[in-house]
Amino acid sequence: MLSQAILEKLLAFSDEEIDALNGKVNIDRSIYLDDEETIDARKILDEGALIGVRKHTRFMSYPAHKHNYIELMYVYSGTMTTTIDDHDIHLKTGQLLLVNQAIEHSIAPSGENDIIFNFIIKQEMLSFLSSVMGSEYKLNDFIFHSLYSSENIGEYLIFDLEKNDLVTSYVEAIITHLYEPTLNNKIELKLLMGLLMSELMNHPEAIQSYTKSTYDKVLMSTIYKYITLNYNNASLSELGEMVHMKDYQLSKFIKKMTGTTFIQLLKDMRFKKATELMEYSSYSIERIINEVGYENESYFYKTFKKQYHMTPMAYKKKQEGKHESL
Repeated sequence: MLSQAILEKLLAFSDEEIDALNGKVNIDRSIYLDDEETIDARKILDEGALIGVRKHTRFMSYPAHKHNYIELMYVYSGTMTTTIDDHDIHLKTGQLLLVNQAIEHSIAPSGENDIIFNFIIKQEMLSFLSSVMGSEYKLNDFIFHSLYSSENIGEYLIFDLEKNDLVTSYVEAIITHLYEPTLNNKIELKLLMGLLMSELMNHPEAIQSYTKSTYDKVLMSTIYKYITLNYNNASLSELGEMVHMKDYQLSKFIKKMTGTTFIQLLKDMRFKKATELMEYSSYSIERIINEVGYENESYFYKTFKKQYHMTPMAYKKKQEGKHESL
């Protein structure tokens, strides 16, 4: 929870906000823009920084503009309205909007109780996080590729995670570092942003994906969401009925988009959930196998050992030992 001192700073009017209320707004756009009329991360971040965070200025409209970085907007309180491709997007408290680089958007004036934060994320930061998180799960590849690939300029994601306590705690920790910087502020901000992005990636069921590019990307997002929510009993035929495709058409589409099969995507998600249960629950291995949708225990043991190079029990004991040493 934010301290009372920071809350007071959030509600206090900045010089820019006072100017806006007095109708004296006259921003020198050359301070922020590059030669191509795009807001330039190099002009608003410290040298060498991969991320930054700013409180959004209230009471003034932001005309259509672009960035050469990825922007994450978080509504701490109140609401926010932004327009992309003539489509008004209304966000409420706790929601996040992640906008890809070079997408043109405008922002409507916000009111006194509308507290919004803009996180400035250079492409290199997401590339770093992608490499750290690895490619074990195709879902991570899909989301990261959607955000920082030059092929996907014009894409944005909305995260409906207003009731997620972890997301709230990470954002509040980042805000605290903005108003009360520590000795190791830069590295701590980078780590916190990594934790925040990781938690966002953990909840594809809460992601709304939009893109100018193709219907295929929206369909693929639907497929990942289905697998994430129904990993214990998902089937290709049920998914095919949802998206109005025959099984063979859907299989071919998934292979084209991911380079793998529906069965492999489902296995990846089941193993992801199984390892989470092994690490954070007291469930027996037999119960975990049942929870993630496997009926054949011997097959689960065989495939798990092949992927993790140890038995499920050995993996569970290893995770328990890791927590005991903390």
